[in-house]
Amino acid sequence: MAKMASSRVISKEEEKKRDAAAEASKARLKKGKGLRAWFSYKLLIGVGIGFMLVSEVIVMMANSGNKGGRGGGGVSSGGGTSKPSAQVNEKSFIKGVNSAADDNFTAAASPFFDGWSYDHVAWGLDGIGLYGEKMLGMSGALQPCEKDEGLEGGVMPTNFDVREAYPGCVGAVYDSGNCSSSYAVAAVSSLSSRFCVADSSKYANLQLSSQQVLSCDKASRGCNGGGADGVWQYIQKRGLYPEECLPYAGAKKAACKTECDASKKLKAINHCMMSGEKALKREIYNRGPVVAPIYVKDDFLVYSGGVYTPTDNAKQQIGADGQPIFLAASVIGWGKADGTKYWLIQGSWGTKWGEEGFARVAVDTALREGYALVGYPATEEAIAEKARKEEEAAKRLEEAKKERAAREERIREAKMKREEEARAAKEDADLTELDADEDFEEEIAAAAVDDTEM
Repeated sequence: MAKMASSRVISKEEEKKRDAAAEASKARLKKGKGLRAWFSYKLLIGVGIGFMLVSEVIVMMANSGNKGGRGGGGVSSGGGTSKPSAQVNEKSFIKGVNSAADDNFTAAASPFFDGWSYDHVAWGLDGIGLYGEKMLGMSGALQPCEKDEGLEGGVMPTNFDVREAYPGCVGAVYDSGNCSSSYAVAAVSSLSSRFCVADSSKYANLQLSSQQVLSCDKASRGCNGGGADGVWQYIQKRGLYPEECLPYAGAKKAACKTECDASKKLKAINHCMMSGEKALKREIYNRGPVVAPIYVKDDFLVYSGGVYTPTDNAKQQIGADGQPIFLAASVIGWGKADGTKYWLIQGSWGTKWGEEGFARVAVDTALREGYALVGYPATEEAIAEKARKEEEAAKRLEEAKKERAAREERIREAKMKREEEARAAKEDADLTELDADEDFEEEIAAAAVDDTEM
């Protein structure tokens, strides 16, 4: 008997079903590959974005690890804009500054700026403003200083230094650190010196607290800067404790509190804006240091001595807002060297910068002589003088009121007299008219008699 076939015959219907199942399987396989490709693409994009974010974080962490590192962009020297990462103390740059300075001043690496790039400069020194400049002279705003005829006149000396004229009246140079605090340091140092100049026996070696401004003045922004002109409002209203009550902490920060008694505080009795070389010299000579803004150029950062005059290629440092950066400095004197007039300023970058923390800046260059801030110390004499002036002003006001009242009374009396004269004149006119009428009537009567007789 023949062996039967092991496989059965597939009907056409079954064959169609099998082909349809195969096609469906192929479609599912194709769809699965597409999804996998889509997920792979998205995963690749996600990895790329994640890598970029991690890179940004690494760069930010690297910047914040450097002194002054608050990020940002900056401008350097040379023929144009440099990379923000260029170092302030770069040897080749300093060499170029010394060559361009033409023996006017010398440049050297400053320990204060060790590790600082121009990126750090653009933020670490930024934030000092002149907020009262646009409203100068308006009611309630900063006022120009009044001309004081009581100041000693005559020709000013060629050279003058408050440190020499009033020993013990210029305090130590601050090292502001990674803190844009020159607006506070300059104002407080200037006022401290002016107390001493006013009474060197009572206020010798006085140093008021700059940290109090940084910690307590709500109108300022602490180490992020403040108004070189606006800070005087706080000093005048609140007063300042001595340095030992609230020592300088800078970027380390300090709470707005002290155990010192409030009786130790000293205030400014007034403040104003002064301009002009002659006026500033006379004010400093008679009463002590004033505060003035000085524009920060890259070659000024490495200044180490001599009379600073910005070199031809010096680049103004620019802040995050695109505006020029400037330092608030206490101007403690002036002088002349090799025919060049200069201002003597006290900086806040430590004693290893400049001439032991000080600098001589050529007149009409980087320092703004046209916008200096003057704070007047509230000494006992000043308070008494202010009271005297206020009393005199009150008397003048009262006299003016009396004079105005007397003038108004004279005007009233004159008006009444004119009105009386006008009434009298009118009455005279009426009487004259009445007399004329009576004469006319008599003439008529006489004429009538004449007619009768005829």
